[in-house]
Amino acid sequence: MEEEVSMEYLLEQVMQKDLGKRLQVGQEVTELILDEEKSCDLEQDQTSLDRMVDAVASSWVNASNFKVVLLGMDILSALVSRLQERFRTQVGTVLPSLIDRLGDAKDQVRDQDQALLLKIMDQAANPQYVWERMMGGFKHKNNRTREGLCLCLISTLNVFGSQSLTLSKIVPHICNLLGDPTSQVRDGAMNCLVEIYRHVGERVRMDLGKKGLPQSRLNVIFSKFDEVQRSGNMVLSPVSDALLGSV
Repeated sequence: MEEEVSMEYLLEQVMQKDLGKRLQVGQEVTELILDEEKSCDLEQDQTSLDRMVDAVASSWVNASNFKVVLLGMDILSALVSRLQERFRTQVGTVLPSLIDRLGDAKDQVRDQDQALLLKIMDQAANPQYVWERMMGGFKHKNNRTREGLCLCLISTLNVFGSQSLTLSKIVPHICNLLGDPTSQVRDGAMNCLVEIYRHVGERVRMDLGKKGLPQSRLNVIFSKFDEVQRSGNMVLSPVSDALLGSV
């Protein structure tokens, strides 16, 4: 039987500051976390686990070297796989770094980040729990992050359905982004509203009319809704009207 490793050993590895060492140990740490026989005391020492997650989120996922960032996300992904709903208590620790990385310059980092966020929603905490802690990202200083949040919301709707979210809490943020200084963010916000309409239907149109948006902007939004309606691409959920609340 292969030798077990202590939580202390894992913590020591993720505390490495040296770039070369991190690139060496990242894969090993990921594999050890996924092997319950080799890292059997992972769940036993909550304090060390908290320190480990904090170190990975703050100094790996936030690193300037993109390979370290990707390894940090691999480690977090392994922890989600291993801990499942027990990872829920760590969500608040990891989200600030993951929200920042939605605005990364590299596609690979942004894509892996989106996948990890959806995995957390699927295995550790429900989508609404995660989104309640992500909404501050709509005001993020990095416009690419604001756009990334819009993309993440569209993915969330497509994977989990509109009934997984309290959309009435999210739509005001999307409406604010329609006036964003960056065109990609404005487009992202528009795409979000169209996606919400695909899932929820006419209720969205009625509620947007009460948001105080300029009529010219409403006309553009509603014409896009009409296009979707005509295209036959609606994916109405039978219970979405009841759960939408007043958007």
